[in-house]
Amino acid sequence: MLRTEGTYYARTEHGNHQVVADNQGFLVSWPQGSVRYPSARQTIMALVNRTPQPGPHHRDPKITFDRYFRRGSFRRPEPQVFLDTLTLFSPDLTVEKPTLRIKTSPALSIASAPGIDLAKRGHEVRKLFYAGFGRRVIKYGYDPDDVLQEIYKGLLVRNQGKCPFDPTKSSFGHYVHMVCGCIVSNYRRRYSRLSRNEQFGVMTVDGTMEDVSCADIAVEDAEQESVAEASSATNALAEMVQREAWVRDMDPRVAQLCMGLLVQGYRKSEIAEKIGESPNLVARMLRMIREVASPWRQRAHL
Repeated sequence: MLRTEGTYYARTEHGNHQVVADNQGFLVSWPQGSVRYPSARQTIMALVNRTPQPGPHHRDPKITFDRYFRRGSFRRPEPQVFLDTLTLFSPDLTVEKPTLRIKTSPALSIASAPGIDLAKRGHEVRKLFYAGFGRRVIKYGYDPDDVLQEIYKGLLVRNQGKCPFDPTKSSFGHYVHMVCGCIVSNYRRRYSRLSRNEQFGVMTVDGTMEDVSCADIAVEDAEQESVAEASSATNALAEMVQREAWVRDMDPRVAQLCMGLLVQGYRKSEIAEKIGESPNLVARMLRMIREVASPWRQRAHL
């Protein structure tokens, strides 16, 4: 005799079909007729797959007969009844009403009060700001930490104003993103107005903006007037040299060339080579130029 002999019923999700176990196997009562299976494994496969004739492609749950029908150690404990039927109708029976407990999530408890507590959720505001507006703020040329402080300030003002954060109207992320967008726009509008009306520094030769304390205008005087005076004095000397060359029967053109090269710092041999004249002629010209320049220097106070 089989150890599993008896009458069982399949699980509810598998149709609750009657299963009779005897010496010849397992007889399952299907709606279309009873089918006998030689082993418990085939019986369970048919019940799990809900088909009287399971094929090779059907799933094998690979569980024992006792586990499927909850026998032996797999049996579920029976509910214990401490009151019989007569006791239920006793006049001394008192029924206690259960206490209703509502479990709230941490997120709802935090957001129960209107506004945002920056001491607890300030790091969340910082993450949302950098994720949504970090690149834009850096592109504008602003310090992100300075803008973040303005956002903290704006949230604190809104906590005391008419539109604090309300979790019943919007999510935390949507509210913070909206506030960040408003404050970044106001921040840019404010400093764009300053940049249009004020100049922070001076423009260098390279086209870059430089602080006034580091610019050349802070340590160097203007040289336009001194350059103009030196040019005027040099032109006056050139006229005197040409006039003196005519008087001494010398070539005024060569005298002017020699004076220009002498002012630039060239020596006698270099001047002779550049103008293509003999060193003796150049020496006479330089001697004449020095004789003319001596009284000219005294009159020009150079």
